[in-house]
Amino acid sequence: MSGFSSLGLGARALSAAQRGMDVTGQNISNANTAGYSRQRIEQVAAGGSVVPAMWSRSSHPADGVVITGITRIRDEFAEARALSAQGDLSHLSTVKQTYADIETTFGEPSDTGLQEQLAGFWTSWHDIANDPASDAPRAQMLQKAATLAGTFNSLSSRMNQQWLDTREQLVATVSNVNAMASDVARLNAAIRSAVTAGNPANELADQRDALVMQLGQAVGATATAGPDGVVNVSLGGSPLVSGDRTRALQVAGPTNHTPGASNEMALQWAADGSAAIGGGSVQGLLDGVDKTLPSYLTQLDAIAVSVRDAVNGVQRSGYDNGNSGAPSTNDLFAGSGAGDLHVVLTAPKLVAASSAAPPDANGDKARQMAELVGLPGGPDATYRTLMVSLGVQAQTANRQTDLQSAVASQLEDARTAASGVSLDEEMTNLVNYQHSYEAAAKFITAIDSTLDTLINMTR
Repeated sequence: MSGFSSLGLGARALSAAQRGMDVTGQNISNANTAGYSRQRIEQVAAGGSVVPAMWSRSSHPADGVVITGITRIRDEFAEARALSAQGDLSHLSTVKQTYADIETTFGEPSDTGLQEQLAGFWTSWHDIANDPASDAPRAQMLQKAATLAGTFNSLSSRMNQQWLDTREQLVATVSNVNAMASDVARLNAAIRSAVTAGNPANELADQRDALVMQLGQAVGATATAGPDGVVNVSLGGSPLVSGDRTRALQVAGPTNHTPGASNEMALQWAADGSAAIGGGSVQGLLDGVDKTLPSYLTQLDAIAVSVRDAVNGVQRSGYDNGNSGAPSTNDLFAGSGAGDLHVVLTAPKLVAASSAAPPDANGDKARQMAELVGLPGGPDATYRTLMVSLGVQAQTANRQTDLQSAVASQLEDARTAASGVSLDEEMTNLVNYQHSYEAAAKFITAIDSTLDTLINMTR
């Protein structure tokens, strides 16, 4: 090995140590950058020539060090598990929020909730039974009936508004998914170009992988590595992003909830029909608009109809104070469900409180009406069952979300343990590269001194 070639060897050692310190500095400066994956230099020993020659051979065993690239530290298995766990957590969190909003809408237990309004309505019939000939308790009962009908109307309106809000959130989320998929495809193209040209694209890959994680949270997408550094994203086994190409998604279904009609929403590929979904917040929103909210709206309508039919049935079997001498032909309530339930009887004297024709006013029918509060399978019992079911389902959603949150947190910790920046490790690397740089510099100084001595010997 000649002295001048030794200078080249020392220069390569200096360059490698300097490059190592640069990468370490990059890691340290991005220790708190979301989505950043730590990097390390890849270096190999440069050996002597292995090509045989007739009159010459390599006289030195090695030729220093060569930097082959800068690698992102990633655990692909941990990344895939974390992506799946985040999608499941996002799905359960959305379901949890749906039940929380429904509980807020009903607001039970409460002094102004439907249960209290039902109790007040039935109690007003006791007052009529105690004074069946007077119009005052009848007028009070009609006011209670109007308040009860208004409570049903308000609950139905708020539930329908929640359905509309959930649908709008679903459409907005799917639109955001399309935008993120386009960004992933754009970054794939940039990364492919950089890799093909031999340039590092680690920071672009970090940006892309952060978007892939968001796609997992939104639609339960999965990712697989492709050639030239690209990542392909799938949704339910169908490609969402293939290299630099994407497929757009859209939401199909009604724009308003119609009682008794099919209101199911669906996620579709814009070009070719139905799309299978693997989870994420979109699945939770679809569950809300397709199953959860329509189910509670239907049950609320059934309770309103039960009140209407039970009250009207007793009303039509009794006698009012209209002196007609025949059972009443007037209904108290009308409407097809909770949304349009209303009071149609406005004259207090037409309230059928007696089981006998005037002038006998015994209040038996008013007492029978008041006893509807304890009717098995009646409106009150059905509503209590509904509230118990809501509480159990909300509690189950909360518990499942908490459990999945713990799982997702553990998998996220495992993922960041592999790809996250450890400042202690980086400081150790920095000292190591610093010492390597100093040693390389001393090596060059020694070679320089040797050459200087050699040159001076010829003078």
